[in-house]
Amino acid sequence: MKKILVFSFSFIGDAVLSTSVIQPLRRHFRDAHITFLVGPRAFDLLATDPNIDATLVYDNRGEHAGWKGRLRLIRTLRLEKFDLVVNLRDSLMARCIEAEHWGIARGEGNRHAVTRYLEVLQRQGVDTTNAHPLVALTEAERTAAHNFLVEVGLKSERLRIGIHPGGNWEYKLWDGKNYADVASILAEKLDATILLFAGPNERALQAQVTEMMDVPPILVKTDGLRHLAALISMCDVYIGNDTGPMHIAAAVGTPVVALFGSTNHIRSGPYGDSHTVLQSGINLGCNPCHPGRRPGGCGAGSCEVIARITVEQVLEAMESYYAPPPISNR
Repeated sequence: MKKILVFSFSFIGDAVLSTSVIQPLRRHFRDAHITFLVGPRAFDLLATDPNIDATLVYDNRGEHAGWKGRLRLIRTLRLEKFDLVVNLRDSLMARCIEAEHWGIARGEGNRHAVTRYLEVLQRQGVDTTNAHPLVALTEAERTAAHNFLVEVGLKSERLRIGIHPGGNWEYKLWDGKNYADVASILAEKLDATILLFAGPNERALQAQVTEMMDVPPILVKTDGLRHLAALISMCDVYIGNDTGPMHIAAAVGTPVVALFGSTNHIRSGPYGDSHTVLQSGINLGCNPCHPGRRPGGCGAGSCEVIARITVEQVLEAMESYYAPPPISNR
């Protein structure tokens, strides 16, 4: 048996994209024991994934902060006696674990993250055919999601559209009123059920969007990432910003309409051919950017690039994901 450690990421979306290496590693190392090292935010999503044997936490703001914390983590990982480290985050720590090291190539960052992760394996002769991000759900999790929808009175024959208007950073968010308009039009035009998702810190935004909608949505308020993933898997289409739940949607097989503004869709768009990325086409000269919670040059905290995406663009993109209603003979 080969013990493999995958150096994954702190943010949920990045961690989801890193799951693309699991399938090819499983095929290449038939009896491998695969451990993922992730940040605290992503831990709950991957800890019970049936495709992963173990999950460890790298808490760079807690017990592993500073050089003392990093040394503590290195000592802990050395005790595990890994045979191979797949270093997707280009971490110096990964080179200190006393195991064979497969690292990501530096530079050429303007390609999809999954492409770069799979190249780490390809350079070592690992076949990555059909590899893609995957959040594998258990039957129990799918059943729990189904029961939730039954309890809220969802009719199984209705089109289910998941909408998540939130995200970590304000400059990546499309206006909540726009989401309310899209949801209202789709609910009326298609007799669709709208599942309105919100993270733990997005309840106020969820309430605001609900208030502006003409048809009440199903409010999804779960804090559990696995339950969130299972509920998104029950949707026929998912609409949202550049966020972790967007990548979860793609990784559970739900088609995504993703709204991108200042961030780089080439690197971090939804992975796969069944998804649509929408942009306004405006170039302010500073995008793409990713300045985190402290927006760079502009300092605005919001971005005109995503604000200029229209409701009509989203509705037009949605047309490829549902059959048009039958024409009445009357």
